[in-house]
Amino acid sequence: MLPLVEFPQIIQHYAPWFETVFSAEALIQFQRYLSGLIISENKTVDGINRLFVIESRHQSSLNRLLTASPFSEDALNRQRLALLNSLEGTQVKPKGILSVDDTLLTHYGRHFDEIAFLYDPVEKRYTWAHSLVNLHYSDDQTDYPAHFQLWKPAELDRIEQGLQAAGIRLRESKFALKESDPKKWRQYLLGVWSRNQDQPDVAAL
Repeated sequence: MLPLVEFPQIIQHYAPWFETVFSAEALIQFQRYLSGLIISENKTVDGINRLFVIESRHQSSLNRLLTASPFSEDALNRQRLALLNSLEGTQVKPKGILSVDDTLLTHYGRHFDEIAFLYDPVEKRYTWAHSLVNLHYSDDQTDYPAHFQLWKPAELDRIEQGLQAAGIRLRESKFALKESDPKKWRQYLLGVWSRNQDQPDVAAL
């Protein structure tokens, strides 16, 4: 792989869009990272760091951007979408479509934050995984991801308290399901929540 003596032109051209998201130092690391993703065959932090003749730094600097930099991911995504919407080929169009889909990220262990025992429709079995929920935009000219988020299980205690605070009565006979059949309790509680989503306080749960 040939070394990089400057940032690719496409990176230099669009980097100013993200000046409000990053500090001056973090913006340089951001450009290094994107350059490596585009050019490097080895897309690890070490592989990307080795590409550079200019702005040569220890790989820990790039690693800090990804693990410890205080930039806002939401602000970064908003700027990305604003950039795409500023260009004729990728701007949102009246006949464009937003679709939602999820992808299971299977793990061979249980010691991961927010991992869950989820049904895999391909393998037709339950497995320990993260579920990455994707919002995708597409039209006749382009398509790209608009947003993504890890699926999280419903916080049943919060929903129960929120329903009661909103004046929604829960059937006394159902409370025993908390202990005897947690799955049915979950189905009941989410059903009540779903039927009352026209109330703002309930929808916010």
